Amino acid sequence: MIDYSSGVPVYRQVASAIRDDITAGRYQPGAWLPSESQLAQLYEVGRDTIRDALAHLRAEGRITTVRKRGSMVATEPTREPYRVPVGVRVIARMPTPDERRDLATPGELREFGGMPAGVPVFEIAPGPRKHRKVLRGDHVELTFDDPPTNESD
Repeated sequence: MIDYSSGVPVYRQVASAIRDDITAGRYQPGAWLPSESQLAQLYEVGRDTIRDALAHLRAEGRITTVRKRGSMVATEPTREPYRVPVGVRVIARMPTPDERRDLATPGELREFGGMPAGVPVFEIAPGPRKHRKVLRGDHVELTFDDPPTNESD
């Protein structure tokens, strides 16, 4: 299963195998993955490699991890469209601890203590005199206005 001569890091191969299992439906959205120890035995690698693979999947938004409970397959949230006007700056970044708390749903606050790790935010910066807005990256789909065209060309 793991090809040590492929040149692809082992943790990426493990992450790819778990991702394939999620895509194939072996692990359903909301279902807990096997423990790190069980995954290490399954893929015949060390727990550090499993932790790196899970961190990679968390960064992709495929799983969420709850301390002392394990990792579960992320559910696909409904994304609301958000129209970004011309000239507005958008910054994609990871949230601050306060933003993780403030943007979390009540269920996430109970279960995770805030937004799950690995969920990015979009910072909408309209201009120097207007307030910035921070939106959850897993809840919005950004659409951008086209800049005006010069019809005299």
